[in-house]
Amino acid sequence: MKYSIRFTCANLLIALALSACGWDGGGGGSAAAPPPLLPAVPTGVSATGRDGNNLISWTSFSPASGVTAYNVYWSTTAGVNETNGTKIPFVKNPWAHTGLPNDGTAYYYVVTAVNINGESVVSAQVSATPAAAAAAVDPLYADQWHLDNTGILGGIAGEDINVDTVWATYKGTGIRIAVVDNGLEIGHEDLASNIAATGLSYNYLNGGSDPTEDPLDITPGNGHGTAVAGIAASRDFNGLGGRGVAPLANMVGYNFLQNGTVSNEADAATRGSPNVHVNTNSWGPTDGNGTLDASSTAWRSAITTGLTNGRGGLGTIYTWAAGNGAPVDNSNYDGYANNRGVIAVAAVHHDGSKSSYSEQGANLWVSAPAGEFCNTRTITTTDRTGGTVGFNLTGTLGDYGDPASAYAAGNRNYTRCMNGTSAATPVVAGVVALMLEANPLLGWRDVRLILAQSARRNDTLDAGWVTAPAPYAEFNHKYGFGVIDAQAAVTLASTWVNIGPELTFTTPLSSPTVAIPDNDAVTGVSNPIAVADSGITSIEFVEITFSALDHPRSGDLEITLTSPTGAVSRLAETHACSSCTPHNGWIFGSARHLGEGADGNWTVTVKDLVTDDTGTFQSWRLKFYGR
Repeated sequence: MKYSIRFTCANLLIALALSACGWDGGGGGSAAAPPPLLPAVPTGVSATGRDGNNLISWTSFSPASGVTAYNVYWSTTAGVNETNGTKIPFVKNPWAHTGLPNDGTAYYYVVTAVNINGESVVSAQVSATPAAAAAAVDPLYADQWHLDNTGILGGIAGEDINVDTVWATYKGTGIRIAVVDNGLEIGHEDLASNIAATGLSYNYLNGGSDPTEDPLDITPGNGHGTAVAGIAASRDFNGLGGRGVAPLANMVGYNFLQNGTVSNEADAATRGSPNVHVNTNSWGPTDGNGTLDASSTAWRSAITTGLTNGRGGLGTIYTWAAGNGAPVDNSNYDGYANNRGVIAVAAVHHDGSKSSYSEQGANLWVSAPAGEFCNTRTITTTDRTGGTVGFNLTGTLGDYGDPASAYAAGNRNYTRCMNGTSAATPVVAGVVALMLEANPLLGWRDVRLILAQSARRNDTLDAGWVTAPAPYAEFNHKYGFGVIDAQAAVTLASTWVNIGPELTFTTPLSSPTVAIPDNDAVTGVSNPIAVADSGITSIEFVEITFSALDHPRSGDLEITLTSPTGAVSRLAETHACSSCTPHNGWIFGSARHLGEGADGNWTVTVKDLVTDDTGTFQSWRLKFYGR
């Protein structure tokens, strides 16, 4: 299998081929000579307020010792050192803009020096409570239409996530987001102050704790994880870049996509538990092929473990990119995005309409802004530092720093060209962080229900909106329950009473074994299952296991599920596919029936809408989750 990072630039999908990575160990030989002395420790360290944040500076150092960088470690308690402090790595001499707010909090710091031989012992500790200063303006915030859409460049005012009023009370403090991706530049100037303590991130290439993307890889997707992280939780009011949805949330990075084995895939889903609250994933099987791509057994088991044991038994929240393969792909052909344990996120443009690449599906939960393509209207976020790697390379047209554009004076440490369901997914992760700060006791199912209940209808004239049982209002196979609304979600979360235990009910296997009429758009073939005494009066998710193994082209088939109330889930659509593997116990997921009761007659209808290639509707069953 191949995985793709789920952004799209001018219809180019950057696919990352999986390979096992190894390295050779060394040994033997004569004893090494003692290393040269470590660099001298900076002296005269002090803290002052500037631009609404703490500025750490030092007055002396020893250039003769070959200092290459400095590290700052900070804490809100005395006794900070390089072991117990939070690290801000590789800062400039002779000062570091930490991003820590000068809000009256007393911070304690130490500074160390680094050269090729290692890191110096810590300097004398400094504590400071800087005097209040005017909060710095985030210079790129005006470009972040997903946070505050004023209607510029063809957008519709208000088509955003309605988050600015939330920040007066909640910014994600105390909530940790794991960014599972191809890396995360933990030393980025607008992210470093929100990165968790040293050692909590993980590099799947070398076993280390720095997941920063490969500095020699000039592929645009190299900055993908860093861009994702900035959307979720870049720091606000520090005079740098823009801001994240949850600008005070804590983050760790797991660069699983750099070494995407099945075991690493599963490990990334549970690493850091129980202290990871939100696990955000902007990746999946390669988009645009129209194939059925199953998830691994190990990954599914890991998700179940996270839901059961994460956050002390409340469950890890998994946000997931629905996919960028439209119009060929449907998100329900993706065995990751259609899993009941993840929140599948679709993408919308700045006018509220579906982004052209965003896949539809009955499994979609919510949508979030992501835009179209660079030079139309996409997402502004953090990028790899320096402009030599990442999205915003020297010569990237229309991005910050492009001399031929209106953004010539922009900073290449940022990009305005992040898009795809990759960009929409960390938006939802940030909103979930705000919800969990407002109510830390929410279970993972509670979070899903709050999002479904509080999402707003977008693209109001689209014919795909259908009613759903109260209090969920409406559903659309393009958008799920609508665009996420941060203020509504946090308001609902703050007073939410957790629901009871989850109930499940699985029907017996129905085996109609009936031929599917070829090229028949009128009737097709249907088969009912009668459900009784399920005990489930409010469905939360439905799994549909379907087999038509002797039909060689799954792309020929349109498959729908109709509930006892007449509500229809469109599970599969006729589409082209590069390798049309048959349905062999394929598990579709549906959020469409949220709030319905399980008892009654359920019907699957199958139509073959393409001439040639025939087969049989062999079997199906249902599994309900709810209460």
